[in-house]
Amino acid sequence: MTLLRYVIALLLLLAAPVGAECYPGLGDCETGGDTPGLKLNYGTPGQPLPEPLPTPQPTQAEPVQPPTPSNPICHVADVRPPDAWLAIRTEPSSKRGTRLAKLPSGVALEMLGQKEGNWYLVRLQDGTVGWVSWAVDRWIAC
Repeated sequence: MTLLRYVIALLLLLAAPVGAECYPGLGDCETGGDTPGLKLNYGTPGQPLPEPLPTPQPTQAEPVQPPTPSNPICHVADVRPPDAWLAIRTEPSSKRGTRLAKLPSGVALEMLGQKEGNWYLVRLQDGTVGWVSWAVDRWIAC
């Protein structure tokens, strides 16, 4: 019996007339409901649609050349095992400071000129500045 009442109520709700300016779900159109004055306008039947806005065209950006460093550029060279990388550190020591990165063979190093023992101050292509050890000749090639 409850199911029958539910079905009848649903049918009555669906059969309720909706005015031409009334859109279901936007409130009671007869009394103004909870959204007075709100009407959706999807255009007038038979009228042509307005011209679409032009699609913006991508512009060609001029390629930006990275600045040419004035300091010599060297590369991480033969860093054989046991480590297959050269460490760049915050201080010119393997005991102080922290390791910023592990640099594999081929990474470019801008030599900034400052030297402390076997340690050289360098800048990487991403802008990282730190110290690398050049204790073994084959580690760095210029």
